[in-house]
Amino acid sequence: MGLNLIVTGAGGFLGRAVMAEARARGHAVRGVTRADVDLATDDLGGFFEDVDCVIHLAGALSGDWAVQTSDTLNATRRLIAAMQAQPLPPRLVLSSSIAVYSADAMGVVTEATPLEDHPEQRDAYAGAKLAQEAMLRESGLRHTILRPGAILGPGRVMNAHLGPGIGSALILMEQGGEVPVVSLADCARAFALAAEAPGEGRALNILGADLPTRARYVAALRRTGWPRHVVPLNWRLILPLAWLLSPLGARLPGLLRPAVLRARMRPLRYDIAAAELALGWVPQDDFDTAFLRATKAAT
Repeated sequence: MGLNLIVTGAGGFLGRAVMAEARARGHAVRGVTRADVDLATDDLGGFFEDVDCVIHLAGALSGDWAVQTSDTLNATRRLIAAMQAQPLPPRLVLSSSIAVYSADAMGVVTEATPLEDHPEQRDAYAGAKLAQEAMLRESGLRHTILRPGAILGPGRVMNAHLGPGIGSALILMEQGGEVPVVSLADCARAFALAAEAPGEGRALNILGADLPTRARYVAALRRTGWPRHVVPLNWRLILPLAWLLSPLGARLPGLLRPAVLRARMRPLRYDIAAAELALGWVPQDDFDTAFLRATKAAT
């Protein structure tokens, strides 16, 4: 039996794919963009009539703390409050991020890995996702939190876990570990499945089953014509400078802030067994297929 769903951020990269997937699965879907409703300022009364589940994807993907507060946190806070006011609140599926885990995580990242306990030391995006999750856990709403890695899709193939690009060169700052990515199609299917599953306050990692090493990812990038040059520079050599500059805080570029540098460059592996068990979700796309599809769609 189909559900009545609302998808916020419906005009975005992930939102369009989630809407298409949910409709293909037989659900009635109402997409909401900022042109329809500004969640941070508009009246949300009557917004949830006959709605079974809200898939909340709206939020800023970049920007400083002021942008994240305005576009991500205020919108989420008001959305939760409006849902709490309903006689029978719908469920909420929240799009969070793999970025919420501690910068000091080691080994294999599972849902039991500690979350970041010093969000002020991280970039504003990670801090906002941590705050969103905390709001939802404290809300009393039935919910599921999904934590995707970087989503591979049209125009989105560069990855912050490699290092910065400068002209025709990539500064590769780590050789080991996996790059946490998921294909757009697999990610969209996970959100549709989460809307269908009973909410139990759980958080789930959403990543591909075929996660590339950094060397494999760089090789795929080079087949697109960029980078022409790869310059290895171990990120651990930069840490002393980052610590020396750390009193400057958020005024520094991300990779000159110790916690951001550690979070992006530590050689980690990732586990998705919990999502597979809870949602019956099995990623279909291997890395090469997902990467090729993303680059072809962007041309």
